Amino acid sequence: MPSSPESDGEPLVVAPAYAVVVDHLRRAIHLGRYAPGDKLPPERTFAPQLGVSRVTLREAIRVLEGEGYLTTRRGATGGVIVLGHGVPREQLLEQVRERRDEIVALLQFRLVNERLAAERAATRIEPQQLDELERTIAELRAAEAIGAFRQADSAFHLTIAQAADCELLRKAVEDARAAMFLPLDAIEYELIRAATLRGHQRVLAALRRGDAAAAGRAMAAHVRATERELDAVLG
Repeated sequence: MPSSPESDGEPLVVAPAYAVVVDHLRRAIHLGRYAPGDKLPPERTFAPQLGVSRVTLREAIRVLEGEGYLTTRRGATGGVIVLGHGVPREQLLEQVRERRDEIVALLQFRLVNERLAAERAATRIEPQQLDELERTIAELRAAEAIGAFRQADSAFHLTIAQAADCELLRKAVEDARAAMFLPLDAIEYELIRAATLRGHQRVLAALRRGDAAAAGRAMAAHVRATERELDAVLG
Protein backbone atom coordinates (compact mmCIF):
# COMPACT_ATOMS: atom_id res chain seq x y z
CA MET A 1 0.00 0.00 0.00
CA PRO A 2 1.51 3.39 -0.93
CA SER A 3 2.72 5.35 2.05
CA SER A 4 1.32 8.77 2.81
CA PRO A 5 3.49 11.88 3.20
CA GLU A 6 2.81 11.77 6.94
CA SER A 7 4.03 8.20 7.34
CA ASP A 8 7.27 9.11 5.53
CA GLY A 9 7.92 11.83 8.06
CA GLU A 10 8.15 14.39 5.23
CA PRO A 11 5.61 17.16 5.85
CA LEU A 12 4.32 18.90 2.77
CA VAL A 13 5.53 22.48 2.50
CA VAL A 14 3.36 24.84 0.50
CA ALA A 15 5.10 28.04 -0.57
CA PRO A 16 3.24 31.26 0.26
CA ALA A 17 1.67 32.97 -2.74
CA TYR A 18 4.09 35.90 -2.65
CA ALA A 19 7.07 33.50 -2.88
CA VAL A 20 5.60 31.95 -6.03
CA VAL A 21 5.29 35.43 -7.55
CA VAL A 22 8.89 36.23 -6.51
CA ASP A 23 10.14 33.10 -8.29
CA HIS A 24 8.06 33.90 -11.38
CA LEU A 25 9.30 37.49 -11.68
CA ARG A 26 12.92 36.65 -10.85
CA ARG A 27 12.87 33.97 -13.54
CA ALA A 28 11.36 36.39 -16.07
CA ILE A 29 14.16 38.88 -15.34
CA HIS A 30 16.80 36.18 -15.65
CA LEU A 31 15.37 35.15 -19.02
CA GLY A 32 15.39 38.73 -20.27
CA ARG A 33 11.63 39.05 -20.48
CA TYR A 34 12.08 42.18 -18.40
CA ALA A 35 15.23 44.20 -19.09
CA PRO A 36 16.87 46.85 -16.89
CA GLY A 37 14.81 50.03 -17.17
CA ASP A 38 11.57 48.23 -18.02
CA LYS A 39 8.52 49.19 -15.98
CA LEU A 40 6.27 46.44 -14.63
CA PRO A 41 2.56 46.74 -15.49
CA PRO A 42 0.41 48.72 -13.03
CA GLU A 43 -0.55 46.80 -9.92
CA ARG A 44 -4.28 46.98 -10.72
CA THR A 45 -3.77 45.03 -13.95
CA PHE A 46 -0.66 43.01 -13.11
CA ALA A 47 -2.07 41.28 -10.01
CA PRO A 48 -5.06 39.82 -11.93
CA GLN A 49 -2.73 38.73 -14.75
CA LEU A 50 -0.69 36.79 -12.20
CA GLY A 51 -3.81 35.46 -10.47
CA VAL A 52 -2.92 36.94 -7.08
CA SER A 53 -4.14 39.74 -4.86
CA ARG A 54 -2.58 43.19 -4.94
CA VAL A 55 -1.34 42.62 -1.37
CA THR A 56 0.50 39.47 -2.51
CA LEU A 57 2.02 41.31 -5.47
CA ARG A 58 3.22 44.15 -3.20
CA GLU A 59 4.91 41.65 -0.88
CA ALA A 60 6.67 39.99 -3.83
CA ILE A 61 7.86 43.36 -5.09
CA ARG A 62 9.23 44.21 -1.64
CA VAL A 63 11.26 40.98 -1.65
CA LEU A 64 12.65 41.66 -5.12
CA GLU A 65 13.49 45.22 -4.15
CA GLY A 66 15.47 43.81 -1.23
CA GLU A 67 17.32 41.50 -3.63
CA GLY A 68 18.17 44.42 -5.91
CA TYR A 69 16.02 43.38 -8.87
CA LEU A 70 13.41 46.14 -8.65
CA THR A 71 12.97 49.69 -7.42
CA THR A 72 9.83 51.76 -6.95
CA ARG A 73 9.82 55.32 -8.25
CA ARG A 74 7.17 57.77 -7.15
CA GLY A 75 5.39 60.40 -9.19
CA ALA A 76 3.45 60.61 -12.43
CA THR A 77 6.18 58.87 -14.43
CA GLY A 78 7.07 56.43 -11.66
CA GLY A 79 6.28 52.78 -11.13
CA VAL A 80 8.13 49.55 -10.40
CA ILE A 81 11.33 49.56 -12.45
CA VAL A 82 13.60 46.62 -13.26
CA LEU A 83 17.24 47.15 -12.26
CA GLY A 84 20.43 45.58 -13.53
CA HIS A 85 22.02 43.10 -11.15
CA GLY A 86 24.23 45.92 -9.86
CA VAL A 87 27.08 43.59 -8.91
CA PRO A 88 30.55 45.12 -9.46
CA ARG A 89 32.54 43.17 -12.06
CA GLU A 90 35.19 41.81 -9.68
CA GLN A 91 32.51 40.67 -7.24
CA LEU A 92 30.57 39.11 -10.10
CA LEU A 93 33.64 37.20 -11.27
CA GLU A 94 34.23 35.94 -7.74
CA GLN A 95 30.63 34.74 -7.45
CA VAL A 96 30.90 32.95 -10.78
CA ARG A 97 34.23 31.33 -9.80
CA GLU A 98 32.60 30.01 -6.62
CA ARG A 99 29.88 28.41 -8.77
CA ARG A 100 32.28 27.02 -11.37
CA ASP A 101 31.37 23.34 -10.96
CA GLU A 102 27.67 24.19 -11.05
CA ILE A 103 28.14 26.31 -14.17
CA VAL A 104 30.08 23.56 -15.95
CA ALA A 105 27.20 21.18 -15.18
CA LEU A 106 24.69 23.74 -16.44
CA LEU A 107 26.59 24.15 -19.70
CA GLN A 108 26.69 20.37 -20.16
CA PHE A 109 22.96 20.27 -19.49
CA ARG A 110 22.43 23.04 -22.04
CA LEU A 111 24.60 21.27 -24.60
CA VAL A 112 22.55 18.07 -24.45
CA ASN A 113 19.12 19.69 -24.36
CA GLU A 114 19.66 22.59 -26.75
CA ARG A 115 21.34 20.35 -29.31
CA LEU A 116 18.32 18.05 -29.20
CA ALA A 117 15.95 21.03 -29.38
CA ALA A 118 17.68 22.33 -32.51
CA GLU A 119 17.62 18.90 -34.15
CA ARG A 120 13.90 18.48 -33.47
CA ALA A 121 13.10 22.05 -34.48
CA ALA A 122 14.74 21.62 -37.89
CA THR A 123 11.89 19.39 -39.07
CA ARG A 124 9.08 21.05 -37.13
CA ILE A 125 9.72 24.79 -37.15
CA GLU A 126 7.01 27.01 -38.66
CA PRO A 127 7.72 29.88 -41.09
CA GLN A 128 6.64 32.47 -38.52
CA GLN A 129 9.09 30.99 -36.02
CA LEU A 130 11.90 31.30 -38.55
CA ASP A 131 10.88 34.93 -39.01
CA GLU A 132 10.97 35.37 -35.23
CA LEU A 133 14.51 33.97 -35.11
CA GLU A 134 15.54 36.41 -37.84
CA ARG A 135 14.03 39.25 -35.83
CA THR A 136 15.93 38.25 -32.67
CA ILE A 137 19.19 38.23 -34.64
CA ALA A 138 18.48 41.76 -35.88
CA GLU A 139 17.74 42.84 -32.29
CA LEU A 140 20.93 41.18 -31.08
CA ARG A 141 22.94 43.02 -33.73
CA ALA A 142 21.38 46.33 -32.65
CA ALA A 143 21.66 45.71 -28.89
CA GLU A 144 23.67 48.39 -27.11
CA ALA A 145 23.24 47.13 -23.55
CA ILE A 146 23.26 43.80 -21.75
CA GLY A 147 19.50 43.95 -21.07
CA ALA A 148 18.57 44.18 -24.75
CA PHE A 149 21.15 41.48 -25.54
CA ARG A 150 19.66 39.13 -22.94
CA GLN A 151 16.15 39.63 -24.31
CA ALA A 152 17.19 38.85 -27.88
CA ASP A 153 19.42 35.93 -26.88
CA SER A 154 16.75 34.27 -24.74
CA ALA A 155 14.05 34.83 -27.35
CA PHE A 156 16.21 33.03 -29.94
CA HIS A 157 16.85 29.96 -27.79
CA LEU A 158 13.33 29.74 -26.37
CA THR A 159 11.77 30.03 -29.83
CA ILE A 160 13.82 27.03 -30.94
CA ALA A 161 12.85 25.12 -27.80
CA GLN A 162 9.19 25.90 -28.50
CA ALA A 163 9.57 24.79 -32.13
CA ALA A 164 10.97 21.44 -30.93
CA ASP A 165 7.41 20.62 -29.84
CA CYS A 166 8.27 18.91 -26.55
CA GLU A 167 7.11 20.62 -23.37
CA LEU A 168 9.61 18.90 -21.08
CA LEU A 169 12.47 19.83 -23.39
CA ARG A 170 11.24 23.44 -23.62
CA LYS A 171 11.16 23.69 -19.84
CA ALA A 172 14.62 22.14 -19.51
CA VAL A 173 16.06 24.75 -21.89
CA GLU A 174 14.30 27.55 -20.03
CA ASP A 175 15.46 26.31 -16.61
CA ALA A 176 19.10 26.16 -17.70
CA ARG A 177 19.00 29.60 -19.30
CA ALA A 178 17.45 31.15 -16.19
CA ALA A 179 20.24 29.66 -14.07
CA MET A 180 22.90 31.19 -16.37
CA PHE A 181 21.80 34.79 -15.61
CA LEU A 182 24.92 36.04 -13.78
CA PRO A 183 27.53 33.76 -15.40
CA LEU A 184 26.82 35.15 -18.87
CA ASP A 185 27.16 38.70 -17.55
CA ALA A 186 30.72 37.85 -16.49
CA ILE A 187 31.80 37.73 -20.14
CA GLU A 188 32.78 41.03 -21.76
CA TYR A 189 29.65 42.28 -23.50
CA GLU A 190 31.14 43.04 -26.92
CA LEU A 191 32.88 39.67 -26.99
CA ILE A 192 29.79 37.67 -26.12
CA ARG A 193 27.59 39.67 -28.49
CA ALA A 194 29.86 39.01 -31.48
CA ALA A 195 30.23 35.31 -30.68
CA THR A 196 26.51 34.91 -30.00
CA LEU A 197 25.60 36.61 -33.25
CA ARG A 198 27.82 34.23 -35.23
CA GLY A 199 26.42 31.20 -33.43
CA HIS A 200 22.81 32.23 -33.94
CA GLN A 201 23.32 32.88 -37.65
CA ARG A 202 24.79 29.39 -38.15
CA VAL A 203 21.95 27.73 -36.26
CA LEU A 204 19.32 29.66 -38.19
CA ALA A 205 20.92 28.79 -41.54
CA ALA A 206 20.70 25.07 -40.69
CA LEU A 207 17.11 25.41 -39.51
CA ARG A 208 16.13 27.16 -42.74
CA ARG A 209 17.58 24.22 -44.69
CA GLY A 210 15.69 21.76 -42.50
CA ASP A 211 19.01 20.03 -41.74
CA ALA A 212 18.59 18.48 -38.30
CA ALA A 213 22.15 17.18 -37.98
CA ALA A 214 23.67 20.53 -38.99
CA ALA A 215 21.33 22.43 -36.66
CA GLY A 216 22.37 20.21 -33.76
CA ARG A 217 26.06 20.63 -34.56
CA ALA A 218 25.72 24.40 -34.87
CA MET A 219 23.90 24.66 -31.55
CA ALA A 220 26.46 22.43 -29.81
CA ALA A 221 29.30 24.57 -31.20
CA HIS A 222 27.51 27.69 -29.98
CA VAL A 223 27.16 26.38 -26.41
CA ARG A 224 30.79 25.18 -26.41
CA ALA A 225 31.90 28.65 -27.51
CA THR A 226 30.12 30.11 -24.48
CA GLU A 227 31.95 27.62 -22.26
CA ARG A 228 35.32 28.61 -23.75
CA GLU A 229 34.58 32.31 -23.25
CA LEU A 230 33.69 31.74 -19.61
CA ASP A 231 36.86 29.68 -19.09
CA ALA A 232 38.93 32.51 -20.58
CA VAL A 233 37.31 35.07 -18.29
CA LEU A 234 37.60 32.99 -15.13
CA GLY A 235 41.17 31.87 -15.81
